[in-house]
Amino acid sequence: MKQSKESREIGFIRASALADLANTSDEEIRNEYREAGQDMVAVAKQTHDALRNVVAAGMRTRLASAKAATQALSASRPTNRVRPAIERLKEIVAETFMREPKIAMAFRDGKKQTDEDLATVYDDLVGMGLIKPEDHDG
Repeated sequence: MKQSKESREIGFIRASALADLANTSDEEIRNEYREAGQDMVAVAKQTHDALRNVVAAGMRTRLASAKAATQALSASRPTNRVRPAIERLKEIVAETFMREPKIAMAFRDGKKQTDEDLATVYDDLVGMGLIKPEDHDG
């Protein structure tokens, strides 16, 4: 994507300002603020708050994008997919647990699992992409 002349100029100004800041000692920066009659504690707090707000806004934007992508992906997947027969489903889940031991540890809590528990786990593993239904007989 080609940058506009204005974007390149802003990028150059930003890079120049950052280079100037990097080459300026902390003491020189403090002196500039003192000479301007500014309170360093107040400036630091304002800067901290502004950066926190920028980061929070960026995180909210990323979260909204991820949520939209997840919803779009969920909408594109069939919700009523046919599961394999329960015995085959047990084999598939067991194979997946052998391949992904951390997943198996998260699932076990010392109880015997019902067929419905296994079916739900199967659906979750499909949703996570660890099981591909098209690789198994339905």
